[in-house]
Amino acid sequence: MTRSPFTTAALLTAAGAVPFLACLAVIITQPTNAPAATVVMIDYGACILSFLGAVHWGFALEPGGVVIDPRLNHQRLSFGVAPALIAWAALLIMTLAAAPRAAIAVLIAGFFATIIGETIGRGRDLVASNYLTMRWIVSIVVLAVLIITFFIEVIGMRHG
Repeated sequence: MTRSPFTTAALLTAAGAVPFLACLAVIITQPTNAPAATVVMIDYGACILSFLGAVHWGFALEPGGVVIDPRLNHQRLSFGVAPALIAWAALLIMTLAAAPRAAIAVLIAGFFATIIGETIGRGRDLVASNYLTMRWIVSIVVLAVLIITFFIEVIGMRHG
């Protein structure tokens, strides 16, 4: 049986949430490894946030995906860069200031802004409804994991 590209994308999207969940499991269950797992989560989160922006470049540059108003494709390209810049800021904060709370807060803001931007894009017919549904589901999971990790960091629950 051949899967549709969307089915494959949905399965890979679900698999992409596993590293977030695995890092959270380590943070909760292994206090001595929690700091390293937090850094790994921040690094992975930055990669995924950058990828989410790149998707919109693909939408804008897709042959045959021509939008009636070319300004909309310019908006897609601009929107596509924003998540990578936010991700880079989170990495800078972690690398230069060793501030996991601040880095996680930036990632939370980035993931939230991205899903809101995509929802607005859906209203402009720039984002397919099935894509947006998939993104909302995984965004809720990722944001929940990041928010839980942020609060664990704030209260200092898991430091070996």
